Amino acid sequence: MAKVRDHLKSAEEFYALGTKEYEEGHRKGDLTRMREGCEKIFHAYVEATAALVQKRGFPEPDSHGERWEILDKLGRRKLVEIGDSAFLYLHQYGYYGGKMRPEVEKAMKDVKEAIDYVRKEVAHESLPLGHSPKS
Repeated sequence: MAKVRDHLKSAEEFYALGTKEYEEGHRKGDLTRMREGCEKIFHAYVEATAALVQKRGFPEPDSHGERWEILDKLGRRKLVEIGDSAFLYLHQYGYYGGKMRPEVEKAMKDVKEAIDYVRKEVAHESLPLGHSPKS
């Protein structure tokens, strides 16, 4: 099982690779590269939320539905909404369907927001009592 920091590192790497691939594909008119970029960015969301889920003491989810349930139990409604959007626009429409809807790029930005949020939350929880993270 990957550690929390490993999940976060993977999330950041998948996001960077996915964004690069999507943008290069868009520029060159290469739908396959765009599709692959969408899937990597969706996986970045999965890795980021796995870090948070694990940090909170839950086992890694076996399905996307289970991930949504755990995040909901944790009161992370915004992460659930980002996940719903990423699943639909990046994973379903973008990767599997090859349909680059206008919402794809918003979902990409939202995944970046989710990664940043999880990184800050995990870092904040790792600090000794009375200390706050530096911005």
